[in-house]
Formats: sequence, C-alpha cells, structure tokens
Amino acid sequence: MKPYLRRRLLVVGCLILLLASSGCATIDLFASKPAETPAGSDRELVRQAEAAIALKKYDEGRKHLQHLINHFPESEMVPTARLSVGRTYFDEKRYDEARVEYQRFIELFPQHEQVDEAQYYTGLSYFRQIEKTDRDQTMTTKAAREFQALISEFRNSQFAPDAQAKVVECRRQLAQRELYVGKFYFHREAYGSAISRFESMLKEYPSSELNDQALYYLGESLWELEQKEPAKATFQRLIAEFPDSDVTPLAAKRIGLAFAQGTRSRKPSAGFLGITFTTMSDALSELGDSILDSSVWQAGTP
Repeated sequence: MKPYLRRRLLVVGCLILLLASSGCATIDLFASKPAETPAGSDRELVRQAEAAIALKKYDEGRKHLQHLINHFPESEMVPTARLSVGRTYFDEKRYDEARVEYQRFIELFPQHEQVDEAQYYTGLSYFRQIEKTDRDQTMTTKAAREFQALISEFRNSQFAPDAQAKVVECRRQLAQRELYVGKFYFHREAYGSAISRFESMLKEYPSSELNDQALYYLGESLWELEQKEPAKATFQRLIAEFPDSDVTPLAAKRIGLAFAQGTRSRKPSAGFLGITFTTMSDALSELGDSILDSSVWQAGTP
C-alpha cells in the first residue's frame, strides 16, 4: 500500500475514535442528570387535582384524579386519588355518588391505613340524608349500621368518638319514629297496631328517653282492648321506672293508685311560685287587719 494512503487511513481512524469517545461522553453527561417530573406523571396529576379542588373546581379535580387512576393503575397514589374523588362528591353534597366511591375504596383497599376514613364517610353520607321523624327512616338505619361497623372494626380510629355520638342520634331518631307511628295508630283507635309499635320500641331501644311515653300509650292501648291485667302491669312498670314523668300520675289514676310525685327532682313552676307568694301576701294582709281591729291594739292607741 502506498504511504499517502496509509496516512489518510490513519487520520480517518483517529477521527472515528475521537467522535466515538465524544459521543460516549455526551451520553454519560445526559445520563447523570436527575430525571424531571414529566408533565403528565401521577405526581403532577395529583398536584393539579389538589389545586383545582382547593378552588372548588371539583369537576376539574376529578378529571385529573380519574386520569391518574386510569393511566397509572400501579401508582401508589391511586388509593389516595380514589379517596379524594369520594371527598369531592361529599363536599358537593352529592352523597349517593360519594358513597359509591367510598364503598369502592373499601372493596379495593381493605387493608389501607385510611379505610376507617372511607367507612366513616360512608356512614356520614347516609347521615346527611336523614329525613324528619314523620318520613321514611331508611337512611337513619343505614347510617347507624355503618357507624357501628366503624366502631366495631376500628376502635382506635380518630373517627370512632364521633361515630359513637352519631349512633346515639340515629337510635334516638328511630325511637322517635316508632313512638310517632304508634301514637298515630293510637289516636285512630287502631290499638293492635299501636301495641305492636310500642312493644317494638321498648325492645329495640331500651335506653330511650322516650320510653315513659311508650309505656303509657302501651298501657292505654291494652286498657282500651280490655286487657286490663297486662295494662295494669305496664302502668306499674311506668310508675316504678319513671316516677317523675308527666304521664306517671295519669297511669296511677288509671289503675286507682294514689300517687304523689316526688318534689326533689322537680323545680316549682313560675305559676306555682306566683300563687304561693300571692297566698302569703293575702294571709299577711288579713293578719294585719286583724291586729289593727283587735281591742288590744285599739287600747294602746290615743
């Protein structure tokens, strides 16, 4: 081979080696840079959702969260995203939709550390839909059931104390409903149906503050149906358990008992005090007149 060709080949080889080494250095340079968060990543979607929700743009926030759930199913942020979707519906008072999301969260992530929160808000979504006493109480029953489940399964949950208080409210509402329906039947002389309601109330809600009313109307219903012995036993129970109730004297009168209500636990009414003071004033006035009219007083005057 000719000398000048060798020189050209040598120069070309050096150039190739130089370019190759430069390319490797360039690759290493880029590889050493930290990876930036891509615009459509799960973390960026969470950030965008939180910003939208903070401005109460719930539809926009749910859009970002749902995109995360659909496109990043393996992300560790999916449970939180689902919980947040439920909370947006709850904050909008769309309780049926919120409940669906919370129940789905419980089904998909039963061991998640926030499952007690999902259970609590499931109950609260029912609780917020409770009707008045004269309406259907299905939501009240379901709310009590969900709150009781939380108390049973998550005794140490931060939501347990409020759940317990809500159970008490629900049971009071349900007892009021039974009493309302029972009295409805009673006043229409449907005594058999009334008895069924009052007995159910006393059985299901033994600690209700309305049980004195239930016992009284139960006794009256039995009395009207000529079931005098059961009625008498019911009235006696009322007198023994609720001596200070307003209906206790009526029960005692019904069975011919002389009953004097205790005064320790009852404050005298304003009317009672007024009558007492008026009576005392009249008595003192009469006493003064008697003294002035007496011969002893008149003898001592000039």
